[in-house]
Amino acid sequence: MAGCMAVCGMRKKGLAISIAAAVRTSVLTAAVVLGAVGTAAATPWADANDAQVRHYLQVLADSGVVQFSANTYPMMWGALLENMQDVDAGMLNREQQQAYFYVLSVLEFHASGGYTGASLHGQSRTGAQRGFGNTNGAAAGSGEKGLLTISRDFKTDHSAFRVKTSYRTGREALPWRENDPQSISFAGSYAATMLTNEVLGSWVLGADQLQTWWSPSYEHDGMHTRSERPLQALRVTRAGSAPFATPLLSWVGPWSATAYVGRSERALGVYSGTDWLQNSEQDRAREEAFGVRLTANPHRRLQLGSRFTGAHLGYTQKNAAVDARYVLLNGAESDARVQLAVYGELIYHDSALSTTYHTVGADVHLPLSSPLGSTATGKAPSSLRFYAEQLAHYSRDTLAVGFDYLTTSGFGWGVRVRDIDYFANHWRAARVAEMQLPEFTWQSQQALQRDQLDVQLYQPLGDGRLVVGAQWWRDTPKHESMHEQANGKSNSINVSVSWEIRW
Repeated sequence: MAGCMAVCGMRKKGLAISIAAAVRTSVLTAAVVLGAVGTAAATPWADANDAQVRHYLQVLADSGVVQFSANTYPMMWGALLENMQDVDAGMLNREQQQAYFYVLSVLEFHASGGYTGASLHGQSRTGAQRGFGNTNGAAAGSGEKGLLTISRDFKTDHSAFRVKTSYRTGREALPWRENDPQSISFAGSYAATMLTNEVLGSWVLGADQLQTWWSPSYEHDGMHTRSERPLQALRVTRAGSAPFATPLLSWVGPWSATAYVGRSERALGVYSGTDWLQNSEQDRAREEAFGVRLTANPHRRLQLGSRFTGAHLGYTQKNAAVDARYVLLNGAESDARVQLAVYGELIYHDSALSTTYHTVGADVHLPLSSPLGSTATGKAPSSLRFYAEQLAHYSRDTLAVGFDYLTTSGFGWGVRVRDIDYFANHWRAARVAEMQLPEFTWQSQQALQRDQLDVQLYQPLGDGRLVVGAQWWRDTPKHESMHEQANGKSNSINVSVSWEIRW
């Protein structure tokens, strides 16, 4: 799958862009083969857990090197390869080449056959708000204090499989956890095969438990499900992205489609409308959900998407949304080669409270001056990405900014700052000191304001990658009295470490 640590060089320490020219021929050959057979020779999907891979995919999409939507995960590698086969790397500028060879190195790793992976995560506290790239793994704010994972990925001529087994400890408090002794999870596993029809084309059919991210946002996945773990799902996804051949629809440009139907990993407490019921098996049921998403690229500067999702647990909620990303600066307008894009989504939420919500944001990619393949300083090529978002969703309003320093060798660091207003009757874990209730019991809460700061450092270590993180957040209940607000503030700190290796 994608992610593949930093440059998928866990097997080769510090795989750098400086060797890209030497491996270009073999990588391009692999890309052509992969494009010809769809997902037969490679892991079919890119995961929603690697901010560096998303960054370099976005550089290619925003520059127009590929006409492709890089905000739908799990993402089909075959669809991306259809766009990359005809790219002449010699015609690209320095930043485009860095992104191009980075992505191809990821593909080369996954085209080389199956792999085995292991990871170990630990953190001191749970409960922090999460965003893209930290939906899995304790070092990024997941729902477990400890996580040990072993995975095996392998392929046949027309199918691909991954068995991923995780042992969890110190799990985050949620309404159904009091009666859930199971600590084993298979999240991240899948089985997929490609089906081809002369009329319908090639599609990948799979059964999986993969993290789904259907939004241009860096802060919200667009799914609106209540399960904290990925759903167990049946999924069908278009294998390629070729435009329609008919003149009537050719203006749509490269397009993709995906759909799933699934349920939660465990039986969850059912919400009765006033409280969570969780005292007996009759009160517990699996969340059931479905979703459909379409994306299109009618212009090299414009990426469009639409989705419809539904989920049922005690009551039913449905969401219909349209989203767009428009590139104002594609990196070719000036010598600075800065990329600037704006994006947003409009969401209609239909449940007990039916209303419309939105996300608006902008991000900037600023390349640094080190040339492609530079060895004079011994430093890998690097770049900066900054984003700012405002989200008005059914459970909270959020203002977030993020800053990432990224290198093609895998070293990097990132900072996230969030100002979150949780609405009244949202759900969160109430501790003994706060509510005089059994520890880790979930209760309906009054309105709450949160300030949160996240810092993460990515460092290649041996044949693996080390991620060290720290999070701080302050929760302030929204009482009428300012004195009560001051007395009700609570501060939390989380320190995390994660190490992963693949071979």
